[in-house]
Amino acid sequence: MVQSSKIEIKFFASGYCTAHARVVNPKSGNGMTRFFAVWALIKHPELGIMLFDAGYNSEFYKATKTWPERLYRWATPVDVKEEETAKVILAKEGIAPEAVNYFVISHFHGDHICAMKDFPSAKFLCTVAALKQVKELNGFSAVRKGILKNLLPIDFFERVILLEDIYSVTIDSVSKLKFYVPFHFDGLRFVELPGHARGMLGFYIKTEEHDLLYATDASWDKTTFLNKILPSPIVKLFFDSWKDFKQTNENLLRFLTENPKTEILFTHCPQTLKHVKNAF
Repeated sequence: MVQSSKIEIKFFASGYCTAHARVVNPKSGNGMTRFFAVWALIKHPELGIMLFDAGYNSEFYKATKTWPERLYRWATPVDVKEEETAKVILAKEGIAPEAVNYFVISHFHGDHICAMKDFPSAKFLCTVAALKQVKELNGFSAVRKGILKNLLPIDFFERVILLEDIYSVTIDSVSKLKFYVPFHFDGLRFVELPGHARGMLGFYIKTEEHDLLYATDASWDKTTFLNKILPSPIVKLFFDSWKDFKQTNENLLRFLTENPKTEILFTHCPQTLKHVKNAF
């Protein structure tokens, strides 16, 4: 659990997909590895219950039954049990689906948005760039970018809110990272991390012990990231922009140099599981 004087954040994981370790580390990766779908429960003093992503649930299997979405299932075989889903985990935390006020979408890949339909009262937050791509792409073009449009609730476009409309935007002068800052700064801000997916988000929070930057899929492994080892070039097939991905990595490294007290976490990194309440 991460906690500031006002905001409480807990990390959980809902299912995983599998891929070869050389996708993450082409220099020394060996055998198959699991990419756990980590997400965050945020208890905010003003905004109430927020989710930052929500991992997998059974909607993934429904959304990938037919062609071309079936390709997604073949490329990233998924395993998720009902007791691991966000809805069940939140029930154990005493939180009903209707109590979730906001669902922050880091990006529109299936391992981050499968559970959207489970939260009928939530407003969805995302960037202009991410939403524009979702609207424009269909069929194979959408699947190639990791987007399964059948995962979106029927009323999604009525419930979505753009971060640019409610937060001020600032560019860090040294790292060049783009931050979305609440008008009354409360210690939690979102950060745009393009490359892996269009308009992808992470978040940054300052706590009493240290600062935390949750950089989602800007990398898949903290060790390779710190050693400047890029993933296998095969990921270019579904990444939004390889150029932007490399630039985001450079920006993050500069930010860590500028802010040495900051701990960085990534969604699928094995080291992130030590922060996950239902760690496997």
